[in-house]
Amino acid sequence: MKLFSLLLVLGLLLVPVAPVRANSLARATPEERVQSATAICQARVLGAASFLDPKDGGVHTRTWLQVTAALKGRFPATISVVHRGGVVGELGQVSSAAPNLRRGDERIFLLGQRTDGTLFVDNGSSGALLLDRAGVTNPYTLAVRAAARRLYPDAAGPDLTASAAIYRETAATSGLLLDGRPVSRRFTAGDRGEPIGYLVDADALPAGLTQAQALGAVSNAFRAWATVTGLKFAFQGVTSFGAAANTFLSNDGLIRVQLHDLYGSITDSSVLGVGGNDFTVSGTFPNGGMGGNVNGNEFYPVLRGHLIMKHTQSALQTLSTFEEVACHEIGHILSMAHSSETLNEPDPVLAEATMYFTAHEDGRGARLGAYDPPVIQQVYPATNTPPWSYGRIMDIVTASPLPNIAGINEVEIRGYDLQKDALTVSLASSTANYGTFSLTGNILRYTPGGLYGDSPRVDPATSSSYDRALLRISDGTNGSPYVEVRVLSFKSDLFSDGVPDSWMTKYFGDADPSVGLRHQATDDADGDGVSNFNEYRSGTDPTSAASVLRFTSITPTALNWLANPYDLYEVQATSDFKTWVRAANPVTPTTTNGSLTNLPAVTNRLFFRIQRVP
Repeated sequence: MKLFSLLLVLGLLLVPVAPVRANSLARATPEERVQSATAICQARVLGAASFLDPKDGGVHTRTWLQVTAALKGRFPATISVVHRGGVVGELGQVSSAAPNLRRGDERIFLLGQRTDGTLFVDNGSSGALLLDRAGVTNPYTLAVRAAARRLYPDAAGPDLTASAAIYRETAATSGLLLDGRPVSRRFTAGDRGEPIGYLVDADALPAGLTQAQALGAVSNAFRAWATVTGLKFAFQGVTSFGAAANTFLSNDGLIRVQLHDLYGSITDSSVLGVGGNDFTVSGTFPNGGMGGNVNGNEFYPVLRGHLIMKHTQSALQTLSTFEEVACHEIGHILSMAHSSETLNEPDPVLAEATMYFTAHEDGRGARLGAYDPPVIQQVYPATNTPPWSYGRIMDIVTASPLPNIAGINEVEIRGYDLQKDALTVSLASSTANYGTFSLTGNILRYTPGGLYGDSPRVDPATSSSYDRALLRISDGTNGSPYVEVRVLSFKSDLFSDGVPDSWMTKYFGDADPSVGLRHQATDDADGDGVSNFNEYRSGTDPTSAASVLRFTSITPTALNWLANPYDLYEVQATSDFKTWVRAANPVTPTTTNGSLTNLPAVTNRLFFRIQRVP
């Protein structure tokens, strides 16, 4: 039996090719085109984002336009047009009715309006007339504009001011750091309410700054981003890294902040600091998703982050500038791109952003601009964070007939959400090498394709499997990172009672449950109150009353229990034995010692219980 491995690989950067769009149009004069359009404006293309429309299941693209002149009708400063077509995840659609718009284009837009109020470009690309290409304006464009000014001298027409659309950079634009698909990346610890830890290397500092000042500035910089996102950051101490912060390869989710450049990472003469992150690209989901889905945008998962300050730059000797640069670079770590890379940027919102490409050096410190929060909240929402879950493993029983017993060849995919939203589970992808997966509600079942003998058990610490499934938890708006379930072994069960023959032989000396006393699956051989069947499921010894799911030690700050490695456990707490709540996030131990060390600080007495998730 061949083992299959799930590997996280770096994907190739693909350059998309723009599809050719063509409409068959009836002949019309410029005057006829102007009169048939609901409204006309001159506008600049700001950006676009694709989405799945739940009403028809199709891919649509919303494009934002900055109106520079009204030619027919009254307009707000910014509008959006919506058309069929675009790319969402691995699904792409194209429609000849959609205009081919590029960011920065200045065009004359002949618009129509649907019954739901959304605007669209009338007659596709022929209704979005480019003003200037290679220094030449198309005569037809000039004729349409002249006809509009002649027929509607005061821009008379419908009032579209209620159609104002707020433009915010999305993962489909340059507001975030992207790859060629384009996909951005994110830390997922915040979804679980867990802090992102950061270490600081302060082996050298800008002249005149103390370590206390520098650490305070870094703390303020993290706090600025935490305030608008709901993220938490935890200082984990000062230590010497011994190498440049951007050379570490440990996938620990930490941010390494190096307050100096003793290792010569920054060679550019005017650079004050650099920040970034490392992430993985799944071969199964090359267009993102392993880092979750926020409001329709898929993300890669961040493995670690880094920040390096060029301590020899004189500008960093001013504490407020040091703090501003740290805040800017943390923005990059969190996947923010520059708001603008134009000197003397005329747009004050872009120019005043923390993510503007040059330091302001005006004493602002870690103060975000109006531009920054809406962009970062596309990655880390301040309120509705994505749900999450935990990977599971399965050891499959093969028998003829297959036992139809709850808990055998199935696992519960339990979702969690900080907002306690109603969650649904979907099966996104699966292999079928030796059997098939099926999902009912949140119960994932595996049906083996044959009566297999015992197989070697895959080490659960690796990424290998005989078969695997990837699932997603959704709150209706956001999606969890894909959750992996792996089949690790096949065990024969000649008696079809759900308990493998090899397990029976190991503990009772014979696979036949009729041999010996209290060896049936429903019996309790050791008298500990747990059936032999459930002893098998929980990984405990059916011949020892001491081997049962129980706490092994309790302290004011930690709990320990007897665990089956790689099973999922919830620790729950109560003060009155009426209402039980999770004391902390679930735990997946890698040894027989389950441990929870982040117990909440309380002033009253709490009682705890441990539960294994089926």
